[in-house]
Amino acid sequence: MIPYISIIIHFLLLSIVASSQLLAISAKAIMSPETDTLALLALKDKLTRGIPESLPSWNHSVHFCTWEGVSCSPRHMRVSALNLGNQNLGGTLSPAIGNLTFLKFLNLSSNGLHGEIPKEIGHLKRLQYLNLAINNLEGEIPIELANCSKLEAIVFNYNNLTGTVPFWFGSYMLQLIQLSLSANMFFGTIPSSLGNLSSLEDMALAGNNLEGSIPPTLGGLLNLQGLFLGLNNLSGIIPPSLYNLSSIEQIDLSENRLLGSIPTNIDLAFPNLQYFSVGANLLTGTIPPSLSNISQLKIFDIVGNRFNGPIPTSLGNLKYLKELLIDFNDFGSGGGDRDLEFLSSLTNCSQLQLLTMQKNQFGGMLPDSIGNFSWQLHTLLMGHNHISGSIPEEIGKLVGLRFLDMGGNLFQGTIPVSIGKQKTLGRLYFQSNQLFGNIPDSLGNLTLLFDLDLANNNLQGSIPVTLKHCTNLQNVFLSLNNLSGNIPHQIFGQQEGLVILNLSRNSFTGPLPSDLGNLKHLVELYVHDNKLKYSLIFQILKIP
Repeated sequence: MIPYISIIIHFLLLSIVASSQLLAISAKAIMSPETDTLALLALKDKLTRGIPESLPSWNHSVHFCTWEGVSCSPRHMRVSALNLGNQNLGGTLSPAIGNLTFLKFLNLSSNGLHGEIPKEIGHLKRLQYLNLAINNLEGEIPIELANCSKLEAIVFNYNNLTGTVPFWFGSYMLQLIQLSLSANMFFGTIPSSLGNLSSLEDMALAGNNLEGSIPPTLGGLLNLQGLFLGLNNLSGIIPPSLYNLSSIEQIDLSENRLLGSIPTNIDLAFPNLQYFSVGANLLTGTIPPSLSNISQLKIFDIVGNRFNGPIPTSLGNLKYLKELLIDFNDFGSGGGDRDLEFLSSLTNCSQLQLLTMQKNQFGGMLPDSIGNFSWQLHTLLMGHNHISGSIPEEIGKLVGLRFLDMGGNLFQGTIPVSIGKQKTLGRLYFQSNQLFGNIPDSLGNLTLLFDLDLANNNLQGSIPVTLKHCTNLQNVFLSLNNLSGNIPHQIFGQQEGLVILNLSRNSFTGPLPSDLGNLKHLVELYVHDNKLKYSLIFQILKIP
């Protein structure tokens, strides 16, 4: 009997221990305030527009701390984090959000939410991270948010928010590390009080309707790593105090009406710079040689300003440079032999992917070393300058190119046969030069080509039949040349995606290919000023 009794006692003890553990768990559940449950269910109703299939785990069958996107503090079993980004919810943000008073982290980004930010959000005094980005929220930022003084990140970019950028950020949000309000409809000036946010590392106000000057007080944000003020209506001189931001890694002031120049000691001002974009402003001056000392620079964009002078050959020292955008300025001398020396130095930039230099005053001849550019180069735009001489055969070595624009220059000679090696090419622009000779058969190797512009040259001979392999062609411009012969039906009649075909002002003979009538997407056809037979043109194009 004794062994039997001891077994029973042992079993009872195990049962008591197990029961006590269950009771402890139940007690925690019971102690969890009903307000969190009710608040979450109210949130669900508004966030999901009452669609039952949304957030299916949010129901009474399990504890709310196990619901999708919900995290709780282990001590109080209260909701501390709500992470529901990219759920395609599509509803509104309920005022019940203010009842989750233990909330520290709130992410509702990329959900198509609409309506206004409820003022009750100001009850969340523990909140540290608030992300409502990429929605359709409207109205102003509620002043009640000033109560959330522990906030370290406010991310509201890509909404329809309006009003002015709150000046009280600079008084109540002193722990802010990230402030992202880009791509909204804020207006007015940038509050100078934002200069009080000494912990700020990232400020993004781009893509709004802000005006006035950049406050000099922003130069006091010594921890700032990213400053994004592009796509506004800002004006005035870039304040010299900005060049005190020695921690800055990314700066975007593009598409405003700013004045000024690049400081000669930019390497000392921004030693950690990786991204620099001041395109589409009213800046003047030259590119300082000291730029080449910023060893981490990856993107340099000064498009559409009034810069002039030579391009420093020392830019070749920027071994991490990926994008150099200097188009729509006044660089170059119009014909100097040294205008393009910098191109040879850029062959040392082994990560270069994009080089745009069109619409400047560059002259001289292209160096053969252009073929030594990075294999990663996918875009090379040098149209509308004064570049002369022939196009080097070495250009065929750039086998990664997707976009090549050399139009609007003074190039002579023939189109290099080596172009046919650039099998990833999608756009090829050689128009408005002085090129002569035949269109090379090798163009037929460019099977990804969709834009071809060879217009306004002195090309002769017939259209190579090999172009029939370029089945992705959409726009073809061969006008204003000396091309002759029949228009091959094997080519354009098979280009089902063709939208624009301009063969005007040549010497083509014979009839138009009847296959042209099968091109369902053709919008523009120009064949005038040739020697074609037009008797069947209306029938071919199926014009009643």
